[in-house]
Amino acid sequence: MLILISISCNLHASLAGKTAATGGPTISTGTSAATANVPSGLSLYTAVELPKSSSRFPPPPITTIPKSTVELGGESFDAYQIPGDRLRVVCKQPCPLPERLIDAVYAGYKVTIQQDVRTAGIDILDKWGAMDIHLNRDSTCRRLEVEWGLTFQYSGVDRLGICLYLTDPDILSDPKAPLAPESAARSGGIGVLAHEYLHAVLWGRFASTHDFVYPIEYKTQDTANTGDYGNLCNPAYQGIAPLTYQLCKDKGFTFDQLIQSLSDIDRLYQEGKGDLSGGTVGYNQYLAILNSILGSDVLQVFKDIGYMKILNYEGTAAYTLPFANESCTFRAAIVRDATIPLGTTLDVNAPFEKTWRIKNTGSCAWDGVQLVYARGEAMSTANSVPVAATAAGAETEVTVPMTAPADAGVHTGEWRLRTSSGRDFGPILNLTLYTRPGCSAAPQFSSFAADPPMIGPGALSMLSWGQVTNVDKLEIAGIGPVDPGGDRLLIQPDHTTTYTLRATCGGKKVETQATVTVDESLPHFAISNITASADPAKFSGSCGDLKGVLFTGSFVSNGPGVVLYGWRRSDSKTFTSAVYIFDKAGAHSLTVNWGLMSSFDGWMEFKILAPVESDAVQANFSLVCSLF
Repeated sequence: MLILISISCNLHASLAGKTAATGGPTISTGTSAATANVPSGLSLYTAVELPKSSSRFPPPPITTIPKSTVELGGESFDAYQIPGDRLRVVCKQPCPLPERLIDAVYAGYKVTIQQDVRTAGIDILDKWGAMDIHLNRDSTCRRLEVEWGLTFQYSGVDRLGICLYLTDPDILSDPKAPLAPESAARSGGIGVLAHEYLHAVLWGRFASTHDFVYPIEYKTQDTANTGDYGNLCNPAYQGIAPLTYQLCKDKGFTFDQLIQSLSDIDRLYQEGKGDLSGGTVGYNQYLAILNSILGSDVLQVFKDIGYMKILNYEGTAAYTLPFANESCTFRAAIVRDATIPLGTTLDVNAPFEKTWRIKNTGSCAWDGVQLVYARGEAMSTANSVPVAATAAGAETEVTVPMTAPADAGVHTGEWRLRTSSGRDFGPILNLTLYTRPGCSAAPQFSSFAADPPMIGPGALSMLSWGQVTNVDKLEIAGIGPVDPGGDRLLIQPDHTTTYTLRATCGGKKVETQATVTVDESLPHFAISNITASADPAKFSGSCGDLKGVLFTGSFVSNGPGVVLYGWRRSDSKTFTSAVYIFDKAGAHSLTVNWGLMSSFDGWMEFKILAPVESDAVQANFSLVCSLF
């Protein structure tokens, strides 16, 4: 089975070594509430609490996914799929990944997909059916140089696939890759899969361009809005999403208008009015969409960044949208989840009401509008519910009575607004629900460990634990309640200390322990020789030969331990901090890639944040490249 079309992506983050990403640390110092009740053996500096990933979701439960064997491209694969899911995870036999890890990957990927859908407002086309996610190299997923992920369509088959290469050593070193089941379930492959799935969302409707993918990906992941990625004029987009960036700079193009343009592309496709093969929307039609949304001719922007020349559209006649002259427009936006936020956990079979608050952002008053079940699990006996009459510009709430599924795990569903004439409009209203079987048996631990288990004075170690099942309450003795879905905690004991993880279920209590040995014969922990470099530091040539800039941050430690570190870019994008764990003294290097594909001058800054904060070191670079 051959690849018909492919999109190869060299993503922006690649961290070498034993690392784990965080959403930015909370470092406790002094006698704060966070440190007042620490157990014996912890200094007042104590724990650096590592927030959960940049995901807005709590970690999903890990459940067993049904397994089968399939043939793809003449090779045998282990295939994992919940019946009815539009997702199949495949791993070439013999698959080197443990099944619990794959079960966790599956749960995390379901979450990631719904994050993309919530931001983009659309999902992959129904015509593609279920999607294959390939976890390792095979006859289809061969992996090109510097390729982190790839989206493709099987030859002669209406089915899409994504290559993730999770068994490649350099991929596994990335903190976004699932190094352990719990981190896989929590992160859901954010970065690689989120990026590639957005390519799949566009597949068939329009060109699967990074001008859409990167802004939606960055906005989805930046839940705390620390990087201003809802602003298309953000310099972070200049080299990777040039069309949307330049439209923002020249025409004031906003993120909401970008999402609106996707809805219009989808409408053209759904009504069979795309001007390319199979109903795909062409660039001349997208020009008309943008002209309509912005009230201004944007052709010159396309020319300025080289799109018209590349796509040979110089002579294309102006296109008028079929719906441009309608008396009013049907549009909508999600204001918030009024009940059951994405990632809510409920007991199996529990009745609930799901309510979305939505806004009529079009010019048509809503009269006779319905909310209809579209895809996934309905979790309701009602396939449609009426939406209250709503004037243009007003908000309303729509509620669907539901019942949590009987199976524990991750459950997702998608609903659409529909006019009285039967046309769907507005973004997908989705929900992601976790169900648990309830607490009835003795708690069970999946893991609890300290890494490294032996350190010198002043060094950090990291406690980590996996998902704990059958649990009402989970705590680390002397520290307090912790997440039963799995988490991590940086600690700085001043002498050998044993930590107790305690789980309770009703009257049942189970404990497990992990010990950090502080070896007084080792020197007090210190780091030195902190440097940063860029490769290439200077580049001149074709943009097609530019693979981005690889930055290396290096330091020397005098013993084992953990450092918390971070990167900062000159375009104002700050990478999330990460932890690096090492079990011996010596030189250490961490790398990150900035996927630039255009002329740009800038720098990347590397800094150690804990256990001792260092001065930042900077690596400068200068890129000069041309498209032709």
